[in-house]
Amino acid sequence: MIIQDHNPTSIINNPNSIIIILCTLPDNKEFAITLIKTLLKHKLAACITLLNEVHSFYHWNNKIETATEIQLLIKTTNKLQQSVFNKIQELHPYTIPELLTISVIATESNYLHWLCSNL
Repeated sequence: MIIQDHNPTSIINNPNSIIIILCTLPDNKEFAITLIKTLLKHKLAACITLLNEVHSFYHWNNKIETATEIQLLIKTTNKLQQSVFNKIQELHPYTIPELLTISVIATESNYLHWLCSNL
């Protein structure tokens, strides 16, 4: 069964709503795996997907920069968002780490149960 909620206010205000946090890291797989294991060990995420060799283009110090990075897709809930942000900021080498949250508006009920039971 698919669980859906298209009301942005109820999604944002529900502490149990699933979110995906996007976070880019330096192209250092060892560091990425250490961060992933830390988040999982502290039960801040149920699942984290690591995408290798993403290419980022961005403004930095009045120049356009490019970098090969690692992208993490961190699956968690609204109520854990700030704790995830805090842990990443504690360990992340960037001055301003990318931390973006995407609200999930639909998921399969078994996945929702699995995710919540692993946090």
